[in-house]
Amino acid sequence: MGLMHSVPLVVDGVTKEISVFCDDITCFPYPIDILTTSAYIGSYHPTPRTVFHALMTCGINIQALASAPAFDLRNPCHVWLSQEVPYHPANIARIGCVEFDGRAESVQSVLSIQAYFSLLDIASLYGVKMDTIALPLLGSGVQRMSGHLMITPLLNECIAFLKRNPRARKIYFIERNPEKAALIAQALRTSLRFSTPEVPPQLPAETKDLAFISYSSKDKNIADNLCSKLERNGIKVWYAPRDVHGPYAEAIVRGIEKAKYFIVILSQNSICSEHVLNEVDLAFQNISQGTKIKPLRIDDAMFTAAFKYYLSRQHWMDASIPPLEQRLNEFVSELLADR
Repeated sequence: MGLMHSVPLVVDGVTKEISVFCDDITCFPYPIDILTTSAYIGSYHPTPRTVFHALMTCGINIQALASAPAFDLRNPCHVWLSQEVPYHPANIARIGCVEFDGRAESVQSVLSIQAYFSLLDIASLYGVKMDTIALPLLGSGVQRMSGHLMITPLLNECIAFLKRNPRARKIYFIERNPEKAALIAQALRTSLRFSTPEVPPQLPAETKDLAFISYSSKDKNIADNLCSKLERNGIKVWYAPRDVHGPYAEAIVRGIEKAKYFIVILSQNSICSEHVLNEVDLAFQNISQGTKIKPLRIDDAMFTAAFKYYLSRQHWMDASIPPLEQRLNEFVSELLADR
């Protein structure tokens, strides 16, 4: 099928791109500086019908490359980048790998993706060529992680990497499976970062369905995923930093005052955040004005006394039990039923 979708990104006057191909990585016609793969922690066996097996058939031994990588952050981040592949078979110069712990859809998996792109930043400082980076939908093969859940944080990290790294010019998603390729293409079309208009948006005149998302910056990928689901279902979302224009604190206060729904993503990260607690306090003060507080708990962190005070009488959804993708869909359905 070839190219399915491509989006340009202008950074400091330089045009970069993210593209989606439905193709076989080992037969891809363009040179690839770094092919990004995924594996279980410490497992590089070329299982049939996997990328590792396909690479083995064209002369690339992942086990050998993993034994002596050029950059190794497997302890504690579970990511590594190989030496140059001998003779560059299949137009691939290096292999990068993100290793997942086998717990489907764990927060640690998202952190590993973030760590991988940080590793590429380090490698670029040492002169590693990374004009073109290719990858499939990580974790969606033998790891059986939800492609729907992984694509949003993966796209966000790719976009952030292109924006900050001057050596990176192109990121190619290459998927042999047409359904996965279509999923990536659709996510790219509706990507939060690309859809943000250059002119600061104004809060809508009619705000009865406006939802404010409060979260720790460490849980941003989950907030992005939830925001995308809500807006696809017609619920206008306000959340930082996307909707902050002007003084930060004033923008937060205005957003909470306008919102009918105050969604707080509860985790160990947010419960330790004074900023989240301040936002919860503002929302609590607005209950008499019609604000509905909707807590979404994503891990088993214990509430502090302050959070117990504000949220003990609020109905909250427990999304700490996998699959997280299903829990987020259930939360959105519940919110839609409350409109």
